[in-house]
Amino acid sequence: MALTIIESCVNCWACEPLCPSKAIVAAKPHFLIDAKKCSECDGDFAEPQCASICPIEGAILDAAGRAVNPPGSLTGIPPERLAATQAEIRAR
Repeated sequence: MALTIIESCVNCWACEPLCPSKAIVAAKPHFLIDAKKCSECDGDFAEPQCASICPIEGAILDAAGRAVNPPGSLTGIPPERLAATQAEIRAR
């Protein structure tokens, strides 16, 4: 059980201090999660703290490769609605 931070991470430092197991480490080109230390906050919090604070939707994946903070989770706007709105704005 471990989460992964992918290349869309912008190294903002929001997640690192929140990790109760100290599994997140600064690295280049982006932060990394030490799989041996990561507990996905199980037993500590209802949801992974890194994903709850991450400002980049889709930057943190679970063991199955699914985004823990998927598109729309930060804004509350479903991706299809956002795409339609953006297309409408561009058309103006």
